[in-house]
Amino acid sequence: MVKKYSVLLSLYMEEKPCYLKQSINSMINQTIKPDEIVIVKDGPLTTELEIVLDRYISRYPNLFKIVISKENIGLGKALNL
Repeated sequence: MVKKYSVLLSLYMEEKPCYLKQSINSMINQTIKPDEIVIVKDGPLTTELEIVLDRYISRYPNLFKIVISKENIGLGKALNL
């Protein structure tokens, strides 16, 4: 039986771009890769974070689903979106 799973990640403007890269690379390089990575943008992000996301979305266009909150609503509410 093939196991399928999704990854849910909230992203906030104060996250470090290098940690975002490490996190995404870790997910992509797992033995069993996720079927989708859902990223919730919890409010506006920095240009650096947007660049990192854009690069991965360009490289893996069918893997990412982006959910946007126009303002920061906090981790719990962001993940519930």
